[in-house]
Amino acid sequence: MVDKIYGGSYNLTDAIIKQSENIKSAESTAVGNKKQNQGPTFREIFNQQVSFSKHANRRTEERSIEISPTDLTRLGAACSKAEEKGIKDALIVMNDSAFIVNARNKVVITVIDKSEMKDNVFSNIDGAIFI
Repeated sequence: MVDKIYGGSYNLTDAIIKQSENIKSAESTAVGNKKQNQGPTFREIFNQQVSFSKHANRRTEERSIEISPTDLTRLGAACSKAEEKGIKDALIVMNDSAFIVNARNKVVITVIDKSEMKDNVFSNIDGAIFI
């Protein structure tokens, strides 16, 4: 399934698979710990339906931005809050990173790290959320 976003394209299936691999990797590094209060499961995160475009996946890798399962849950909640307020495209600032998100579809369009945020202009957004 290929959808168009801002003239580019992303494959939703690839984006979900990539994020699930990142989550599984993060969960496997917590060896020896039981699942007590470690955050949501992949199924819970998937139900939040936050996905990443190919561009956003590439940016997280290039910029070595770590996104935990808890961060995905927080992004999902921020998307829901933005959508409730009628925001279509939001800037979400969290953990020294900025995420440009299509709130209606809960798709992260791009990710910017702290060093790139300074003196940067964010355009084509309807609102901003700081979490």
